[in-house]
Amino acid sequence: MEILSLFNVALLVATLRMTAPILLVALGGSFTTKAGIFNIGLEGQMLVGAFFAVLGSIWSGSALVGVACGVAAALVFALAFAVLVVSFRANEVVVGLALNILAGGMTISLMKAIFGTRGSIVGKGIVGLPKVQIPGARDILGSWAPLINGFTPMVYVAFIAVPLLVLFYKRTRLGLYIRVVGEKPEAAEALGISITRVRYIASLLCGLLAGLAGAHLSLGYITMFTENMSSGRGFMAVAILIFSNGNPLKVLAGCLLFGFADAFSLRLQTFGFPSYLILAVPYLVALTALFALSYRSRPKIIRETLESMRKLLSVDNKPAEFGK
Repeated sequence: MEILSLFNVALLVATLRMTAPILLVALGGSFTTKAGIFNIGLEGQMLVGAFFAVLGSIWSGSALVGVACGVAAALVFALAFAVLVVSFRANEVVVGLALNILAGGMTISLMKAIFGTRGSIVGKGIVGLPKVQIPGARDILGSWAPLINGFTPMVYVAFIAVPLLVLFYKRTRLGLYIRVVGEKPEAAEALGISITRVRYIASLLCGLLAGLAGAHLSLGYITMFTENMSSGRGFMAVAILIFSNGNPLKVLAGCLLFGFADAFSLRLQTFGFPSYLILAVPYLVALTALFALSYRSRPKIIRETLESMRKLLSVDNKPAEFGK
C-alpha cells in the first residue's frame, strides 16, 4: 500500500518537470535527425548552456539575460559541430564526443578560474526563472491544478513546442526542406535545395533548443550549477531520437517515459532502496526501450537475410545447371 501511495498528483507533476529538459534537447535533436545528421553532441550543448546561463544571470542580475547567454553558448557549440560535420565532413560521432568532452572540461576549468571553486555554484547572486501562476487554475481544477500551474516558463515552452514542430515539419517550406535533405538528399539537389545550408540551419535550431534545455536545468529546474549537470540527459535524448526518428509526437512519448522513470526513481529513495539502483532506473528504461525496438524489427531483418541467402543460392546454382 505504501508503494501505491507513490502514484499521485505529485508524481505526475514531478514527471512533467523532469521531462521538460529532456524534451527540449530531444526536440532540438529532431532538427538534425530529420536533416540526416546523427548528433551525439547534445550533451555538451546542454551543459555549456546550463553553465553560461548561470554566468549570465550572475553578471546581469537577470534570468532572461542568463537564458540568452546559455543559448548563445550552445549555438557556438552547434556551429562548431556543423562546420566540422557538414563542411569538413568529419565523423559525426567523433565530433560529437569531442565536443561533449570539451564542454565537460571547459565548464570545470572556467568554474575554478572564475569562482575559485569546484563541484557547484550555489547562491552568488544567481537569479532563477520565475514560476508561472495561471489565474483561476486552482478554482477550476482543484487538487489537479499543479499539473498546469506553478512551472517555470521553459516547461510550457517544451510542451507547446511539440505541436508547433509537428506543424513545422508538415506545413512550412523549411520543415519540408529539412525532411527532404534527410530522407532524399539526391532529390534535394535535383530541386536546387542547398543541402549544406539546410543542415547548418538544422544544427543551429538544434543548438537553440539545447541551450534552452541547459538554461532550464540551471535556472528553472534548480537554481545552481554543478559539474556535469546534464547527467546524461543529452544521451537519453539521443536514445529517444534513435527509436523516434525525430518524430515530435514519438519524441514526446519517449521523454515522458524517461521523465516518469526519473521522477519515480527519486521517490523510491523514501523506501530505502540503494542509491546506485535508483540512479540506474532511467538508464535501464532507455536500454529496455532500445531492446524492445530492435526486437520488433528483428523478424524483418531475419526475412531480409533469408531472402538474400535464397537469391545468392539461386545465382550459384545457375552455372551448374547451365553446364549440364
